[in-house]
Amino acid sequence: MTLTIRSVASRRDIRRFVTFPWRIYRNDPHWVPPLIASQEARLDPAANPFWREAERALWLAERDDQPVGTIAAIVDRPRNRSLGQPIGTFGFFECVDDQAAARLLFDTAADWLRSAGMTLMRGPYNPSPADELGLLIEGYDTRPALLEAHTPPYYVRLVEAAGFTKYLESMAWLAQAPADARSADDVIPPKVARVAEYARKRLNPRIRPVSIAEWDAEVRLVCGLYNAALRHLPDFTPIPEAEFGHFAASFRPLLDPDLALIAEVNGQPAGFALALPDLNEALRHVNGRLWPFGALKLWWHSRRLSRATFKILTTLPEFQERGLGALLVVHVARALWAKGYREADLSLTGEENEAIQRILVGLGVRMYRRYRIYERPL
Repeated sequence: MTLTIRSVASRRDIRRFVTFPWRIYRNDPHWVPPLIASQEARLDPAANPFWREAERALWLAERDDQPVGTIAAIVDRPRNRSLGQPIGTFGFFECVDDQAAARLLFDTAADWLRSAGMTLMRGPYNPSPADELGLLIEGYDTRPALLEAHTPPYYVRLVEAAGFTKYLESMAWLAQAPADARSADDVIPPKVARVAEYARKRLNPRIRPVSIAEWDAEVRLVCGLYNAALRHLPDFTPIPEAEFGHFAASFRPLLDPDLALIAEVNGQPAGFALALPDLNEALRHVNGRLWPFGALKLWWHSRRLSRATFKILTTLPEFQERGLGALLVVHVARALWAKGYREADLSLTGEENEAIQRILVGLGVRMYRRYRIYERPL
């Protein structure tokens, strides 16, 4: 059987590219089909501000004219300038269990990145570190939360056999209320409650909800806070305001101000926490399409979601040892309880972010999904 690869450019090919995962995951009960229109918009330079300074090429591998795999090669120019390294990335990798097809996809992407002057290839990023990332290496029997990737076990073998090695890992955590819990205080560990109370007394912070009426100003504030809070982490690069705004706009319809909290100390922003309803509970019933009946199914299954997903918990470095993160956690936990949530995903945390790891361990939550980013020299 003839194995070929071709670039993806036409609208028809883009549709084939983004719908190919249905072949891979059609028998996987834990996969949540993404909205096809959202995936197409993510790849569209006119719709996604990430592509204002980033470049990409897409390919579709075929055997006898039948799709067997997809991949994107990406050059993130702003990130490379920040890191001072010519690093290319790959993303949107999907493939049948066929090492020859996988190697053809990776080698084609590598050749393109090499011709663009890159010396290292990392991934997967779909398409950036602010999006779904990594190959799943633990937790195949669990459902991903919103904005989390899901990949089959054999992808690890395909990637490693193509010459990739571990770069870093990220984890998703799960908090579940005990069956006998009667209030949020029954869920919050005593140590965390004590640390939060210490922060409340010593810092006297103002914890306030995000103002929807001041959306643009709030997005700018949170973007600046997020970048300042994480700048000390290895390889972190600031998220451009336009890209952060695009990300914020995508979840605005889900936003509950009681679950999006800004901490201010002495009138200055010092921390931010964001939890969202885990819409994946409803999206899995839609099968990627809102028309003609998907929107109705989405509404129906969204009425009483049981799980939330805690997406951002960050404080400025000078407050990371002073309990402000614990105080934000307590506020969000109480709000989640009041709204009927009894389970919360917390994702993703990089293995290098030790401050957040300490908070999560203190909360008594369990790691239930682990993702790995790979790299190989070019």
